[in-house]
This record gives sequence, C-alpha cells and structure tokens, in this order.
Amino acid sequence: MNAQVAWPAIIEFAGGQGYAWVADNASLAAYGPHEGDGLIDSRGRVHVLSQRPSGGLYWCPQPGLVCLAQLNEGLRHFAAGLGICCLPKLNVRSAPEAVALVAWLERQ
Repeated sequence: MNAQVAWPAIIEFAGGQGYAWVADNASLAAYGPHEGDGLIDSRGRVHVLSQRPSGGLYWCPQPGLVCLAQLNEGLRHFAAGLGICCLPKLNVRSAPEAVALVAWLERQ
C-alpha cells in the first residue's frame, strides 16, 4: 500500500461478504485480503486488490469516489447479517461516516 490511502479505511470483501475497519497499512494484512476486495479510504477513494502478471497482488486506485447509494446498500446488508435493527434509518452521507459506522458495527 502507499501514501495514497487516507487512513482509517474499510475493506469491502469481494462477493458481498461484508466489511472490516482497518486502522492503518500495518494492520491491513491481518484481514487476509484477496484479489477483488475493495478498500474505501476516509476520503472516499476506492482501491481494488488486483493481481500483477508476475503473480503479486497490489491495490489499484479506481477513478472517482465511492458511490454512496451502493455503499449504503452494502452496509445495510452487512448490518442485517449482524442482527442490527432499524436498517431503513442506516444511511451514511460520506466516506468518513461509513468508516466510523463499520468501526461501530464491529464493536456490537
């Protein structure tokens, strides 16, 4: 990972398998990210874990910012899987709010 990422961030696991809050680059490996996973940083920038032709993995920055409508949908699904109620009220308006929400959900 490089200095492009504004920490903390959240990993969006590929295949709709949920999210994880990540404090910094040093703690990222503990989550065992795989090709296709996304990283949404505190500024709303998205990075996708891609594979080099040589076989190594790297985070590839994507153009633009995260789509909040899609992120909200994914976060509601994630929260429902954790047994959180009041899902229609769950709505983030920014990437920092999403990062804070995932941190809060992990503590529940």
